[in-house]
Amino acid sequence: MLSDARQKFIKEKAFLNGEIIISDVAHELDVSTETIRRDINILAGMGVLEKVHGGAVPVRVNSHENKYSERKATNEPIKRKLGAFVGKQLKNCNTIFLSAGTTVESITAFLNSGENIAVITNSLPIAETIGNASFDNKRTSVLLIGGKFNAEEHYTYGSEVVSTIRKYHADVVVISAVGVDEQGAMCASSDEGIIMSEMINSSAKVILLADSSKFGKKAVFRHCPMDKIDYIVTDNSNPVPEKILKAIKKKNITIDIVK
Repeated sequence: MLSDARQKFIKEKAFLNGEIIISDVAHELDVSTETIRRDINILAGMGVLEKVHGGAVPVRVNSHENKYSERKATNEPIKRKLGAFVGKQLKNCNTIFLSAGTTVESITAFLNSGENIAVITNSLPIAETIGNASFDNKRTSVLLIGGKFNAEEHYTYGSEVVSTIRKYHADVVVISAVGVDEQGAMCASSDEGIIMSEMINSSAKVILLADSSKFGKKAVFRHCPMDKIDYIVTDNSNPVPEKILKAIKKKNITIDIVK
C-alpha cells in the first residue's frame, strides 16, 4: 500500500474510532510500526492528528458555516432550480446515495419517476421528505442510515453509518460542498466528509451539486478530489473561477451551469 493510501486509511480510522493504536494499524496493514509512526508524524504535521503515547487521536475542527436553518433559507430559488435539473438526470437510476446538505435536499421534490428508485441517505430531512411525499408512482423508497445523530445539522454519522454504506452499491451519489477549488470538493467537518467519501467509494458515478457561491471557497475537510467527480451541476449567479474550470476540463468532467 502506498503512503498516500496508508495515511488516508489511518486518518479515517482515527476519526471513526476516536483514536488509533500504532501496533494495531501496523498489524492490520502488514507494515512496520516505524512506517506507521512516520505516517502519523506527517498527518500530525498537517494538523489532522495529535500524537499520544502509542498512537494518535483526531484533531476535530469545524469550519465556520451558517446554521442549518439559515442555510436552508439561503438561495432557495436557486436550489430548487438545481434540484429540478438533477432530478431529471436521476430518472433512470435504481439506487441513489444522497448526502446531507440543503442543496442536495432540493432534489427530493423532483424524484417523481416511473422507475423503482431506492434512495439511501444519512439526512433526516431527505428521508422525511421522501417518506411523507405522495409520489404518483409510489415506487420511491428510502433507507435512512442509523448512527450517531447530529441534531444541529440533521444527519447521522460515525462507524455505524460507514459500515452500512459499505454494504450497498449505488448507480450514483449526489454530494454537496462548502467549498470547491481546483483540487476538488470540501466540507465543514470530518464527520460529514468521511460519510460522503464512503458514499463516493460505493457508487458508480459521482455528481457534485453546488451553487456557484461555493466555487473558490475553502473548507477544512476535502471529501472528494477532482478526479473522483464525474458531473458537476451549478448555477450562473457567480462565474466559476478560470483555474477551477481548467481543472474540470483537464479531468474531463462534465459541467452544467443551469440558467
